[in-house]
Amino acid sequence: MKRLLLAILVLIAAAPAFAWGEKGHYIVNEAATLGLPTDMPPFFYKAFPDLVWLAYDPDRQRGGGASLDAANPPNHFLDYEFTAGLTLPADRYKFIELMTRSGRLEQKAITNSEAGFLPWQIAEEAQRLLVEFRLWRASVPGSSDRAIIERDIIHIAGVLGHFAGDSSNPHHTTIDFNGWIEPNPNGYANDCGTHSRFETAFISRAVTTANVTPKLAAPKLRTDFFAAAVEQVQASNHLVERLYQIDKDGGFNPIGPIKPVALEFASDRLAAGASFLRDLWWSAWVNSAQPPKRSSGD
Repeated sequence: MKRLLLAILVLIAAAPAFAWGEKGHYIVNEAATLGLPTDMPPFFYKAFPDLVWLAYDPDRQRGGGASLDAANPPNHFLDYEFTAGLTLPADRYKFIELMTRSGRLEQKAITNSEAGFLPWQIAEEAQRLLVEFRLWRASVPGSSDRAIIERDIIHIAGVLGHFAGDSSNPHHTTIDFNGWIEPNPNGYANDCGTHSRFETAFISRAVTTANVTPKLAAPKLRTDFFAAAVEQVQASNHLVERLYQIDKDGGFNPIGPIKPVALEFASDRLAAGASFLRDLWWSAWVNSAQPPKRSSGD
């Protein structure tokens, strides 16, 4: 028994702290499919299995090479404390400029990608989805063009689910992403295991889609994808200390009885991610009925 416990703890400590964990991402996308309104194109509903499988795709992209391994990780988080008080632009490159011009990079001793780009990644993917839905509306039914566009839509929508899910995980919105690094009078965990203990080990053994779907919010039409993503990150960031309190009380322990407070918290956060993703899918479809806004330079 002791050897089994040791093996479990070693595996958990070694788990990569990259995202919700495979099961968590599948739950987010599956719950989003179950909460969709009924006015989307039929091909989208038929692709539910693909939408669920694609939820983990961005984490499968690790190890491709130096360029990809540099670009991919910052898209999964925003350490909100680094940006607090700043008005964030919707353009990620202007954000980098702002972080330099405001002195935040120097003040926080970070590079131009260490704060993360999660809200920008969400907005960019959601806007890609909207454009593809516009192209679908303009395509000829039964044509090869429409078939290709449908494949693109499903791929973008599934991958978008990964980042929408990340935005609902408090660990992906804070400098305390894998252990408490701020002044710590409450004795929160700083063992570099809290990230995987919550999002991988606990989710894998304790949470199912059935725990999440009853908690989905009512559909909400989103017109500003970036503002919605920032709002989602802020909401998750406000729950960082609550997550650490539950962890300190043993809520996310890898063995032993599942504590209701831990299950409730995890299910709530997964439901927040699924509700947000559902809104992004549906809003991209609804908004695609409108022609694109043209800039004054067009």
